[in-house]
Amino acid sequence: MKNLILDVEKFKNFTDEKYYKGLLWEGNTSRIMLICLKPGQEIKPHVHKGDHIWLVLEGSGEFLCSSAEPRVIDSGKIVVAPDGADHGIRNHTKENLVFASITV
Repeated sequence: MKNLILDVEKFKNFTDEKYYKGLLWEGNTSRIMLICLKPGQEIKPHVHKGDHIWLVLEGSGEFLCSSAEPRVIDSGKIVVAPDGADHGIRNHTKENLVFASITV
């Protein structure tokens, strides 16, 4: 397998209808999605198999889960949602929010 360098700027996309979710890379045991949310958009808390790691690349949002109050996350923060833990995010700001979602 070849090494790969992904240029996030080339993959960013925003829509008025709902948040954007695009595949950046997929391997045998993991994948990386790019998630872009405009102000006011959100991904409601949900649960599924596999660990999720969110790397916030730009902007700010509120991390949502049923076991705690919403917590602000911003550029440079990493969120780890273990297998089976509920997780969601809301862009509560006036700026765009972009993060990489790594599933392993």
